[in-house]
Amino acid sequence: MDKIVDKQVGSQSIISSSTLSSIRDSIRIPDLISSSIDIISSISSSTATTIPTENINQTIIINNDDDENGPRNYATYEELELLDKNWQIMIIFLYTLTAALALFGNILAICVLLFGKRSSKELRIFLVNLSMSDIMMALFSIPFTYMDFMLGRWIFAPAFCPIVQQMQMTCVFVSVYTLTAIGIDRYMAIIYPLYSQRYNRSFGPVTISIIWLFGFLLGLFQWNNTKATPFLIANETNYDCKEISSDHSQFFTIIIFIITFALPMSILSFTYASIGVKIFRHSAPGNVDVVRDRAQHASKVKIMKMLVTIVILFVVCWLPLHILNLFIYFARDLMVNVYNSQIGFTIYVTIAFTAHWFSMANSFVNPIIYCFMSENFRCLDRQMLLI
Repeated sequence: MDKIVDKQVGSQSIISSSTLSSIRDSIRIPDLISSSIDIISSISSSTATTIPTENINQTIIINNDDDENGPRNYATYEELELLDKNWQIMIIFLYTLTAALALFGNILAICVLLFGKRSSKELRIFLVNLSMSDIMMALFSIPFTYMDFMLGRWIFAPAFCPIVQQMQMTCVFVSVYTLTAIGIDRYMAIIYPLYSQRYNRSFGPVTISIIWLFGFLLGLFQWNNTKATPFLIANETNYDCKEISSDHSQFFTIIIFIITFALPMSILSFTYASIGVKIFRHSAPGNVDVVRDRAQHASKVKIMKMLVTIVILFVVCWLPLHILNLFIYFARDLMVNVYNSQIGFTIYVTIAFTAHWFSMANSFVNPIIYCFMSENFRCLDRQMLLI
């Protein structure tokens, strides 16, 4: 059924003058599962949505029913774009820089970790895996997801849509569970050092293989639930890369939040809290040696500070996007009220882009942490750059 949206935009808004017509059959969120939720029509499929007017009054016909009336048809491409051209250029520059930093930083980190060989072998294999996951995120997620959100359409090959979503889900899973494996490995090494020596040789490779297997399976589920849906702009076929709607979308959102955030963060909170208590309460076994104990204690503290910092920044980078995604699914009335005012829409778009960029920025922060918190890494960095 057609909806008539009276649209008007203040001249000082960062949103382009025809953006509010993007209140159509869905609200796009560049989240872990690329959800596309029909919030407006789920509230009322027959009631017109009105936007307060100030300077420009326009009427746009929005077709919400593809099944009855064919694909949605928009008059111009600008109707779907969230930002004006100047802001689009800034966003493109920001995300391009983010992807470049992630690629360069993590490739350098892998070279240092593999060829420097000053870090422990057990920790090194996990950090290399973490960098590999971040490189894949830079290649298969950063360049695609923000363009889809910014332009309101999928501008790449339709077949590539589910592949990108699969890779993004896999990379997120691999990153967070590599961090979890590091936490468990450090926990076993410090809390149960004798037992840790028995399994340490095989723990890293086996764990990483399992992480990639389950990450691929979760990504495969995402691939199966994502498709490029056709619609029309000026009678030309375009595509919308989105999750296939189902009655289980809310349940799936909760499961994804638990699997990719709540569960691993709970495990890491326990492991690092236990490690902290152990380090600060106990000295090394054997005869008392103040110099030895202080040196070992300082070394352990440095490593733990670096690892905890990596986890904290992961939380800072990914939590806003998880919260936004949960709001979209479970606070529909609030989101509709926010979305239906000019200032609310501007705030929403700003928060959405900020949350998405923070999640993508996590791909380049780890090499920066290594440089700031590891003297050995800095020395090897300089050696690599001078070769």
